[in-house]
Amino acid sequence: MSLAFLAAASGSGAQESAPPPDLALTPVAPQDAPRADPPEPTDETAQALPGGLLKEEAEGVTPGATTVSLPEAIAIALERNFGLLASNDSVLAARFREKAARGQFLPRVTPRYQRGEDVSTFGADVSERLPWLGGSISGSAAFSEFDASAAGAPAGKGTDFRATLNQPLLRGFGPNATFFDLRNSVRSRVAQERFYELAKQRLAIEVTSAYYQIVRQRSLLGVSRQSLKRSSGLREASEARMQVGLASKLDVFRAELQSSQTQESLVQARAALDNALESFRLTLGLAPSEPVEPEDRPLADDVTLELEPTEILVQKALANRLELEEARDQIHDSERNLSLAKQNLLPQLDLNLTFSKVGFGPSYGDAIRVSDSRWNLSIASAYPLERSQDRAAKAIAELDLAARKRALAQNEQQTEGEVLSAVRSLERLRKSIDLQRKSVDFSSQQLRLATLRYQRGLASNFDVIDAEGSLVSARTALVGLLTDFQVARVQLLRVVGTLDLKTEFVQ
Repeated sequence: MSLAFLAAASGSGAQESAPPPDLALTPVAPQDAPRADPPEPTDETAQALPGGLLKEEAEGVTPGATTVSLPEAIAIALERNFGLLASNDSVLAARFREKAARGQFLPRVTPRYQRGEDVSTFGADVSERLPWLGGSISGSAAFSEFDASAAGAPAGKGTDFRATLNQPLLRGFGPNATFFDLRNSVRSRVAQERFYELAKQRLAIEVTSAYYQIVRQRSLLGVSRQSLKRSSGLREASEARMQVGLASKLDVFRAELQSSQTQESLVQARAALDNALESFRLTLGLAPSEPVEPEDRPLADDVTLELEPTEILVQKALANRLELEEARDQIHDSERNLSLAKQNLLPQLDLNLTFSKVGFGPSYGDAIRVSDSRWNLSIASAYPLERSQDRAAKAIAELDLAARKRALAQNEQQTEGEVLSAVRSLERLRKSIDLQRKSVDFSSQQLRLATLRYQRGLASNFDVIDAEGSLVSARTALVGLLTDFQVARVQLLRVVGTLDLKTEFVQ
């Protein structure tokens, strides 16, 4: 509800100003003139918006600025926010490392060529790491041509084919050792993707907070402007009443002080709005001077929200939170590290199977036909006496596994606390909004009554100034509660793990 004071001219001939559409102070007649009945206060409840603001009070969009809705603002931030772009780079780097880790199981072919004084050789080396078993297979093929003039013998050709299988039987055997680096790369990529998704959720909440901060500052600027209008009217009315002897100089000083303080509040509200706009643009990844602002929209008056029982919300959070999924996977990582550390304490026992086929002749065909083929099977074992590093690695892996389990239990407890706190915050905001609405109504009625008493000369303007301050405080608090509720609602979805940016923020 908006109230304004109309300064009246005294009976000495000062010109009377036109009253505004809302409540005005009745012009004071001279002592010898009959006093007119004061006008009845207008009912502003029907045109009031949430927060006790009139439709014409809230600050609008800057002329010429480009307006965006909340979903559009979040879409811009997801594309241009610098912090989110850095997180996306980490995801891309992790994917490249995963591809490189997978490449170790692909065949590696290395062509080679060598030329000396009496011989030239060309061929290729091939190697591949065997999946699941942890072994490796390698082979080579070489074709040589000998120079007769240098060697003192007829020119000839030579062929050399070799293949080797190396298979560990104890240390390094099995899929855990074979895929250890690859699984670490996959886990790194999955972790970065989760962190990226969490960064998007945090950014969405940050944009939502910055968005509603502007809505709040616009409303508060309107509150300050209307308060200044009423304070200026009170100051003019106090001066007019003093001229006819119905008010003291103290009333005028008091009204002037109130007007000065309200002007200062208006200046601060304007600066706060400008700061909020700049912060909003920076969050979106735009320059502070970019003419982009939230669209002009009133505060939502509906604060009803059907919440599931707290126990169900906690269970959903424990099942859906990405932080908990990552903590559980980290436990699996520690278990793999411990298993590999135990395996590394085993002795080295390798099986080697080699096949070679070497031949010489006047042509490469003859060299292959007369070549000598051989198979060689060997077992190699090694066990170093000094194993302090391997034992330390096993002990550290055990400590890390225990620490990961404790971290998961701690994260689950923190998640439960966050859900309970978010639910309490929403319930508190609901109750506070209802109470603050009553406070706005009471403050409005108090200001009306104080105004009527001052019009009829039954009290000084002290009561009017005090009621004005109460009304401004009540409206300011209600605006803050309404904007906090919108942010808290999104925050609850995040802590429960059900915040979906594609469905929650739609056009």
